[in-house]
Amino acid sequence: LYLYCQANNINFPELRDALNTKWNVNILEPREGVGGHCLPKDTKMFLHSSKSIRSKILTASMEVDQHYRRYRQTRGGNNNNCGNSTQLRAEVIRDDFLSSPPSSLSPINAAEDTEEGS
Repeated sequence: LYLYCQANNINFPELRDALNTKWNVNILEPREGVGGHCLPKDTKMFLHSSKSIRSKILTASMEVDQHYRRYRQTRGGNNNNCGNSTQLRAEVIRDDFLSSPPSSLSPINAAEDTEEGS
């Protein structure tokens, strides 16, 4: 949403504040991108765990996150006066997979969210 606002000359903080007046909407400040330890690691693990089913939405979300990170690097960080993030990005390493608790993955049934092949 932040990138869309930048591309269309829309004041992101103003739009976010207006949207957040709705009871079921909570748009956060743009920060470093997807972070923490588990979310990046688990998303990559899920995508790489299946050879026959690929999630288009997860793949696209990772691509958008990478695009946003490149955008922030070329713009010199956070240009929207929303504060600085101290959140560190977790890189997926082999030890992450070995030390993570086992989880149960259920097949994706939504045809529009999957594609055959790799």
